[in-house]
Amino acid sequence: MLKRDLAFDVAVLALVVVALIFGAPRLLNTDTPLAVVTSWSMEPTLHVGDLIVVSGRGPLRIGDVIVYAKPNGELIVHRLVAVEEGLRGTLFITKGDANPSVDAPVDPGRVKGKVILVIPYLGTLRLFVERLIRPRPS
Repeated sequence: MLKRDLAFDVAVLALVVVALIFGAPRLLNTDTPLAVVTSWSMEPTLHVGDLIVVSGRGPLRIGDVIVYAKPNGELIVHRLVAVEEGLRGTLFITKGDANPSVDAPVDPGRVKGKVILVIPYLGTLRLFVERLIRPRPS
């Protein structure tokens, strides 16, 4: 009886995970609904290995922690500190909480969304596996 209950629970959990993986982009209105923090730039708010849930719904406000893609595709998780209007249109100014200065201006089209949930250290396993597969150059 216990084995059958455990098998059922595992099957339901797997179904929920699959539904979340395939449904989350649509539900959260972003192509990057989950990400893992990979640097210390947002300490003490976010830590390396934290799993973040990202939503592209709703307006962005100064103070929100947002995720954006650099031109090379690398994801950055930093706080929105200002919005500038100029000749090039609207630009977002971001900064890591632990960084001494702001980042280069970000085009709003590169923003994936804002962080709506943090699951502490759940992404650590992913970072470990990635480092095993792709060791950093020495």
